Amino acid sequence: MPVVHELYGSTLTDSGAHSGQFRQALCPYMNAQCDGGGNRDMARWRAHEQPLSPFFDASVGKSGGGWIPCGVCSVELDGRAWAICPRRLLTFGSGSPSSVQRAIAERIVNLAGFTSGETVNVWSEITLRDNSAGVNYRLDYVLQGEDGRPCIVEVMTASTSGGNKAQGTDIQSAFCNAVLFAEGNRPNKGSSPGVNIRQVWARMASQLIVKSQIANAWDGLTVWVIQDQLANYMNTRTGLRLDELESPSWERGEVNVLSANIDDASDLRLYSGPIHSKSGEPCWDELLDTPAIPGRAALDKKLKPESVIAQLKLR
Repeated sequence: MPVVHELYGSTLTDSGAHSGQFRQALCPYMNAQCDGGGNRDMARWRAHEQPLSPFFDASVGKSGGGWIPCGVCSVELDGRAWAICPRRLLTFGSGSPSSVQRAIAERIVNLAGFTSGETVNVWSEITLRDNSAGVNYRLDYVLQGEDGRPCIVEVMTASTSGGNKAQGTDIQSAFCNAVLFAEGNRPNKGSSPGVNIRQVWARMASQLIVKSQIANAWDGLTVWVIQDQLANYMNTRTGLRLDELESPSWERGEVNVLSANIDDASDLRLYSGPIHSKSGEPCWDELLDTPAIPGRAALDKKLKPESVIAQLKLR
């Protein structure tokens, strides 16, 4: 059963152990009030409504447009913590990256070729749209140094799935129950939605090469930041030989994926390489290949006469 693992940057332990800790709804990674991350709209709670209003300062509702932001950073499933908020992996802003995320930021800065003493500007949620060309992309972050070359940073975390509001397992209910548990008003954290790994992988796969090509054409690069759990999934559930793309020397390639362990800030890995194979070496376009082609018999045994739903009479 999935449960909330982290709330506002803290791992939930015993009921009541965090009483009063989250009154300001602060995100330690942003060094500011939580903005809900990837659950901005569907999980927030009206600031004046029970049962959560007594546990948050009145300023939270005023600065948050009348809402308490969802502070669920990660959920635990089968003993593993999955980040569902992108701020949990990496965020740039005033006073950030935090000390926990500094190692990731430094690796990105080095990959981009930025140098000590250089001023690097950061923009967030940049939209590129050209309807005539069929282009419509949103970039999580764009970093640009004094030489003008851009570094696009894309942060991919798991999305939630399987929540049921009537049963209290949707993300809003999970957030509410986690707060009540932290305050000692519940003996357990209740249930939370699970994680939809296939969905986040599908979203990433559809953009991985394209956004890398765009940055490469601009004489820059794109760095994808993912959780090591997702990297493990890619390595075992897709046709991509991800381990063969690991770069122990941290040499950048045409496509670059930085894998981070949210339980160990120093456990970072880079997977990089060419988009297309030049002489049989591992390459990124293999991620679009099927890991295996099932035999025709697998289809034939499903096509039973009694399960036909219609017959077309052609003339």
